[in-house]
Amino acid sequence: MYSVETSVKVVRPRGALTAATADAFRKEMLTAITSNASEVAIDMAAVDSVDNSGLKAILAGCDTAKRHSKRLSLCDVAPPVRIVLELVQIDRAVSMIDRRSLQAA
Repeated sequence: MYSVETSVKVVRPRGALTAATADAFRKEMLTAITSNASEVAIDMAAVDSVDNSGLKAILAGCDTAKRHSKRLSLCDVAPPVRIVLELVQIDRAVSMIDRRSLQAA
């Protein structure tokens, strides 16, 4: 019998991911990625908007996660934010998971 153990670090930004908040978000995300966790989940449920600085922070997290061989996911992205992420094709670089639909299944 085999068992697989994964540790997931969750980062929960709130409000708008903009120039005013992106640096703090980036630092928190990079700390999580460089921790001993095998996966990092960014819980986007409380994020209501994202601008260019927020997008750059997410992409920096994708690059860092890849360099550290970690999995990075965006979870529970609100529809208006999801539209922005899909328009700039971030969904090609990072998986977006809707945990609510997984729980309903």
